[in-house]
Amino acid sequence: MNYRTKKIKGLYVDTVLFDMDGVIVDSMYAHARCWIQVFEEHGVHLDAIDILKREGMSGLESIADIFIDKGFSLPPDTILKNLQKKKLSLFSNYPIEVFPQIYTIFPFLKSKGKSIGIVTGSFRYLVEQLMPQQLLQHVDVIISVDDVKRGKPYPDPYVKALEKLDASNDSTIVIENAPMGIQAAKAAGLYCVAITTTLDSSFLKGADAILHDHNELIVFLMNWCSS
Repeated sequence: MNYRTKKIKGLYVDTVLFDMDGVIVDSMYAHARCWIQVFEEHGVHLDAIDILKREGMSGLESIADIFIDKGFSLPPDTILKNLQKKKLSLFSNYPIEVFPQIYTIFPFLKSKGKSIGIVTGSFRYLVEQLMPQQLLQHVDVIISVDDVKRGKPYPDPYVKALEKLDASNDSTIVIENAPMGIQAAKAAGLYCVAITTTLDSSFLKGADAILHDHNELIVFLMNWCSS
């Protein structure tokens, strides 16, 4: 198997927390295209990597961060919120698919008695729109940007998920695909598995394990969650 891992001997897994965009649903390039278009209207030229590396931050935080990073003055909150509104409108026109392996992973985890959580920087309504009921029925908790004051890279979303599930960080693993999410998971004291769906491994070095694709993720979880 082609992955780097810092495996913790004796770790028992009873909870798996998933990021949504880029992990459960194949949505990040659609997000990137929409942000690029919206920022272009304001004279800010972006590449997809500008969006992909900020995944996990709330929309408003990422907008502000991009303006500052590109050397622009930070616009008023009304402008930031209008940019976010335009982006969400554009994004609603994109067909988003679930990574097919998730239809195997979620039922497998539930068959082994594991708790499943979704911890995302997206709005809750997007979780409900993008994820079919066939998958949501397996989910024990959803933590979205609506539920926390500080999103990723702060640990707050993952800490809240642990609290809601009454789960221990010693028996929980996180599945992420971006630096902000990895930082949040590690700050919460969690074992983090990164998958290279949107960024190569050079961006994911903070993770405890780096997997190439969802097929490797299936094998990884079956190895760790069979007991």
